[in-house]
Amino acid sequence: MLILAVVGAGGYLLQNLDGIVKEVIEKVGSDVTGTDVKVAQVTIDLQGGAATLTGLTIANPAGFSENYLFAMEAVKVVIDVASMTGPVYVINEISVSGVQVLAEQKGSKTNIQALLNGMPQSEAADRSATDDSGDVKLAIQQINFAAGDLELRSDALGNHKVSLPGFKLNSIGSASDGKTPTEVGMAVATQLTSQIASAAGDAFSDIARQLAKEKLRKKLGDTATEGINKLKSLFGKDDG
Repeated sequence: MLILAVVGAGGYLLQNLDGIVKEVIEKVGSDVTGTDVKVAQVTIDLQGGAATLTGLTIANPAGFSENYLFAMEAVKVVIDVASMTGPVYVINEISVSGVQVLAEQKGSKTNIQALLNGMPQSEAADRSATDDSGDVKLAIQQINFAAGDLELRSDALGNHKVSLPGFKLNSIGSASDGKTPTEVGMAVATQLTSQIASAAGDAFSDIARQLAKEKLRKKLGDTATEGINKLKSLFGKDDG
């Protein structure tokens, strides 16, 4: 009877593995970011050592628009199948495509900084990691984000859409030093928000400089602008 129960439980877990992983991702992600994390679908192929997540979204923090802060069309995971018999599950690579990011600025506040502020502080994160210390340990060797779209909304600079360059995150854990799901989630969220904040900051700076140039040209008038352009042409320079 006990054997039948164990076999039945194992069969249930395998049949419902996609849904179980989906629930874990949404719970850990929401706990780590302090906002709602949702996944439309999870498909796992244990024999092939692969998993695919579609429709991964991270909601905006309170006080900002109802649009998603992050939206990712597809997340493809390559798993080291041999590691699944050991204490640490090693993920060889995670590839993210269809990335859409919304960076909002209201007064002195931004949604990205608000997300960072809402994440658990070190002590709370340590407690959470201890709570799931009995869970499987993970290690991620590569996390690659393909180029995507970055929408900027600012009270001062208006709304703009720019390209988001592709980027990579640092590896997390190792085969000899596995991390809990919470620790992995914290590491990914921290690195990701840092990358996005840097890209958004650069984009806002470029837009601010361009708007300043346009304002100056308008103030100088067409005649003065033509004179400046002639001077620049003498030196073979054109900064737009």
